[in-house]
Amino acid sequence: MKEKKLPLTGAVLWILGLALFLIGLNIHSDVGSWLSVIGNICFFVGLGIEGVVWMRNRRSASGEDQKEA
Repeated sequence: MKEKKLPLTGAVLWILGLALFLIGLNIHSDVGSWLSVIGNICFFVGLGIEGVVWMRNRRSASGEDQKEA
C-alpha cells in the first residue's frame, strides 16, 4: 500500500494543478492570477513526483535484469 501512495499523490497534484491553472486563466482578477500561480506550482510538484517514481521503477527493473544475467 505504501508503494502506491507516492504515485497517487503525484497524480492528484498533477491533475489538481492543471485544473487550478485553467480556472485561474479564466478569472480576470488578482484571485485568478494567484490560482494560476498555485496551479503551476502544484502541477510541477506533481510532475516531479511522477518523474521520481518513474525513475525508481526503471532503476529497480534494470537492476533485476542485471542480476538475472
